Amino acid sequence: MKRTLLLVLSILISVASFAQISPVYTNAFQHVLDSVCKKNKIKGVSAAIYRPGEGIWTGTYGESHAGTPITSDMILPIGSNTKTFVSAAILKLQEDGKIKLEDTIGTWITHKYVNGQITVKQLLIHTSGLADYTNDTAFFVAMNADYNKVWQPEDMYQFIDTAVAAPGATWKYCNTNYLLAGIIVSKIANKPLEQALRDLILTPQNLQKTFLFPQEQPTGVIPHGWSANVTGKLADMYTEIGYTNTAFLSMATGAGAYVSTAEDNVKFWHALMSGQIINAGSLAMMKDMYPLAPTQGYGLGLMKSSLNGRSIYSHGGTCFAFLNENLYDSVGGVYITVLSNQDSITNDLLHARVLGALHKITVKMPALGIKDMNTELAEAKIYPNPATDRLHIALSETGNNASVVIVDMTGKVAYSGSLKDGDNEISLSNFATGLYMTRINNNGLIQTQKIQVIK
Repeated sequence: MKRTLLLVLSILISVASFAQISPVYTNAFQHVLDSVCKKNKIKGVSAAIYRPGEGIWTGTYGESHAGTPITSDMILPIGSNTKTFVSAAILKLQEDGKIKLEDTIGTWITHKYVNGQITVKQLLIHTSGLADYTNDTAFFVAMNADYNKVWQPEDMYQFIDTAVAAPGATWKYCNTNYLLAGIIVSKIANKPLEQALRDLILTPQNLQKTFLFPQEQPTGVIPHGWSANVTGKLADMYTEIGYTNTAFLSMATGAGAYVSTAEDNVKFWHALMSGQIINAGSLAMMKDMYPLAPTQGYGLGLMKSSLNGRSIYSHGGTCFAFLNENLYDSVGGVYITVLSNQDSITNDLLHARVLGALHKITVKMPALGIKDMNTELAEAKIYPNPATDRLHIALSETGNNASVVIVDMTGKVAYSGSLKDGDNEISLSNFATGLYMTRINNNGLIQTQKIQVIK
């Protein structure tokens, strides 16, 4: 039988081998970024795009402040995208047998307004029924009293009010959930949250430009933040208002304290969604959505929606004077992060007009050809494609450390298992007709391919 390799989505490469994206597309990305930001009067933006098989493009627009342009190495607050890191840490701890999503939080959290029977999963998926501590008036009074004060996570207990619903009764986005989830991670790891997250995620993935602020001090520059929400006109929050990020971000902690570059953030999303941080089973749990609309849902620190006709996963973020929007296109395998130093343009605008415009270019790009594969990857032969009853994966030099995961287009795991040298036969008896994604990990070299099953 003829063995063919149908490259529909092309190859995903490891973080260590990211290269500059092909110059043929960089002008288009930068032109769109410039024109959209100028049209919408956005102060500054740092963006990064990971294109399968080609690597990462970074681009910027605008300025930090007069005479200082935004540069790709600047580090911006990413707000609630921090929640995705915390959720991944919980799932990783579950893989290590140190916690279960079904565990009740009373083991670690004691508070008169926090029901100890709330489960860890209910925190992560926002069905705890807890009141949002960042909505308490006293929270903002305390923050505005001293922008330079460093708060500890447990200090936030004073701002937690009476619960708004019974655990599991309804879905409501709530920062208290991830305040508590971060505290739980810290208690299980027996170390501060910043160190726990670094040990579990940042260091293994070589994410050197991501920091839990202010407990960790960035090695790069944080640009000035801008907002029209204070005085009614666009103002430099640092020089005109006297604002600093210290108090708010230390109060945000596990709910929103990370700062990062756009490039580091897109690397995080790639590592997460390609199974390099948590395993396939954990990733499936993260993608198990609480339905919010026909095409929208919220999983474990992960949002699902659609953009430009594609299903995407994401988690935006908002801080005083800063915004973050990002996506993983589950069809095209593209990852995009857009960070802005202006909060008054709103997340919706940044998502629809900037992120959406950049994503639209990637949707129109042709699929990469065989010549675009990273030459360091050991090519697996996956056949037949389309397949009916059986799928074959032929490998050489696995070193007894190769595995495959096959997921459907919703992200549900249909098959996972180890691979040996030579031919591996996988039964498709339990597969329904449709498209699936195979992900082969051969000693750290990652190959993905879309397959079609026809019954």
